[in-house]
Amino acid sequence: SGINAEYGGARILSTMYNHVSADPGIYDITVEDPSENFTRLRNFVDTVKCSKLTSFSPEKLKLGFTQVMAEEARTKYKITAIQSRKMYEILRLRATDPANHEEYKSYRLDVKKRLNGAFQKEKKAMARQRERLTEEELKALDATKTPEQQHEFLDRSFLELETEYRKVIERVAAFIEF
Repeated sequence: SGINAEYGGARILSTMYNHVSADPGIYDITVEDPSENFTRLRNFVDTVKCSKLTSFSPEKLKLGFTQVMAEEARTKYKITAIQSRKMYEILRLRATDPANHEEYKSYRLDVKKRLNGAFQKEKKAMARQRERLTEEELKALDATKTPEQQHEFLDRSFLELETEYRKVIERVAAFIEF
């Protein structure tokens, strides 16, 4: 019954997308502070939708994320650029042969590069806050930011994302024929 409820939710969300996609006055659909369940549902629906777009073809996915992908997802389905990047990562994982070491490494490095970019932004924001911290707070902060810890953080984050992405791929495969 959980799968039927999820699929019913996916139909409702998909219907809503179809309705707003026709409205030229709507630029994209942003969800403020979504629950984990809604995020999983949206990832499922958006993966199905993006898998049908030309710019998300397996051949193009292996070339990396492009503005064309973000624009096609936004224009056709009102999907935000951040969400279209996530759909790219999910669909690229689906198109990646895990037995092909170079292909999988390329995928892994692409995702980690994005994760590291977010990490670096956070680091810059923290640097601006440093002047407000006490000496003890600065020492504690510096102790958690060693290169080894940053690498561990990226590895952990990648594995968590990969696990979540594989769940989406399994759900999609259960309902449609790719």
